[in-house]
Amino acid sequence: MNETKAKTVLFFGPSGAGKGTQVELLKEHLKKQSERKMVYIEMGGLLRGMVARGDLTGKLTNEIISNGRLMPSFMPIYLMTQYLVDHFTGQEHIVADGVTRREGQARAFDDAMVFYGREDYEVVSIELSSEKIIERLLARGRNDDSEEKIQRRIDWYNKDVLPALGVMEGRGRTIHRIDGAPEVEEVHQEILKALELT
Repeated sequence: MNETKAKTVLFFGPSGAGKGTQVELLKEHLKKQSERKMVYIEMGGLLRGMVARGDLTGKLTNEIISNGRLMPSFMPIYLMTQYLVDHFTGQEHIVADGVTRREGQARAFDDAMVFYGREDYEVVSIELSSEKIIERLLARGRNDDSEEKIQRRIDWYNKDVLPALGVMEGRGRTIHRIDGAPEVEEVHQEILKALELT
């Protein structure tokens, strides 16, 4: 098997854009194509792990998540850094999801990648119109998804998360803007093409 060059990919995308599905498809593709191991950093899972500890930090984290508030930036930065220190040997692919939801977190991720010699990382930003996001999320039929709540999430993404993408753009990083509207497989193929993995 030809060994592919180690890839470092950071995902952005609003709720409803299909980011989680595309992250999983990329991970499967890399596993099939390469014998390299993978470091997968997914902030939701890391925060749930923190809550499960049940100590003071876990309880405070749970309080913030349960009330739908944003974690203060130091916590995602700490969790991401700790995960890299514990799991990254320099050889693995890195796939990151949800680790840069504010500008400070984007700077921390970028600094970490420079530190580890992975400043050639690529950002996949899955983009979808507000109308399409609302349509998709309402069609999922979750009890907690009202149009008003979905609009709040879109506003938060535009206000907090997109400026984090701007930080990376400002530092000259490679941003692939992918249309999230087509079918899942078509979006997946576009991502593979952008990352030169086809």
